[in-house]
Amino acid sequence: MRVRELEKSDVRDAVRILVLSFDRELNGIFNDVELARELLFKFFSDYSENCFVAEGGRVVGFASYSTRKMPVSKFLRRELGFVKGIKTSLLIDYLCPKPKKGEGTINFIVVSPLRRNSGVGSTLLSRIIEDAREKGVRSLKSYVSVENDAGIGLFTKFGFEIEKMLDNSFAEKNFGQKQWYLMRLEL
Repeated sequence: MRVRELEKSDVRDAVRILVLSFDRELNGIFNDVELARELLFKFFSDYSENCFVAEGGRVVGFASYSTRKMPVSKFLRRELGFVKGIKTSLLIDYLCPKPKKGEGTINFIVVSPLRRNSGVGSTLLSRIIEDAREKGVRSLKSYVSVENDAGIGLFTKFGFEIEKMLDNSFAEKNFGQKQWYLMRLEL
């Protein structure tokens, strides 16, 4: 298996895996999974900074992290109009907040359902950590649903620790899950 930077030719498969993995959250953000698929395809076709894919014959995993605010708000305002674009970008910012100086935020790590538990997630996370270190990032953080045992296990295996737990009705209303861990790794 090889991990490399996202290329335009990978976007359709990468977005398919992202939608399969986060359909509940994407439905909460966009109220329409097909709209989410279309917008994610457009966004990642133009924006691939700090995005990686794992391939084993075809794309089997997709990951993204940020060291600065991603241009998602401007993109969503253009695609959805001002009001809906702002609302949607605020929901995304809730789970993928702008990193502070010297920090990185892991936006997502997703693996094709048929390739889970085969090391794909570990390979992607290892590449993110390596890339972040090369760029001088001092810490990485990510929000993980308390119900996501595989995600919690993956981050823990790499030394991430639970910094705090979010427990609020806003997350439950918009993402279908009330409790989320903020996990952090000092690099």
